[in-house]
Amino acid sequence: MTETETTPAGTKTKDESAVKPSADDVRASWGFPRFAKDFPHHPELDALVAAFTRGDYATVREGAPKLAAETDDDEVKHAARILRERIEPDPTSKKLFLITAALLVFLTAWWIAHDGPEGNAAPPAKLVPKVEHVD
Repeated sequence: MTETETTPAGTKTKDESAVKPSADDVRASWGFPRFAKDFPHHPELDALVAAFTRGDYATVREGAPKLAAETDDDEVKHAARILRERIEPDPTSKKLFLITAALLVFLTAWWIAHDGPEGNAAPPAKLVPKVEHVD
């Protein structure tokens, strides 16, 4: 089937399968996350994994806790929690970012206090006047 078809009235409509891929198509695609290969088939969970694959982390941030709270299936709850955890930054990267920011502040303060902008620089050396001898 093509992406668009012509209706009897002459207007074009998009094929529904071309607009939204099925869960099996998403699972078979190369961009599907490896950690989600063993997730159970569940329509809402598949939609969240597809959103994760697209980079729509806001949808995952909102939908994963709702799905984990509403479903009775323990595997789906666990999968939704894993999906939600995957969009959180690594705790080590947070610490390294703070250390880097503190180092930048320290080095900037050190530069201002020691070499700094023009106002903190040493005064220029005095120029020795040129003496001319006339004979």
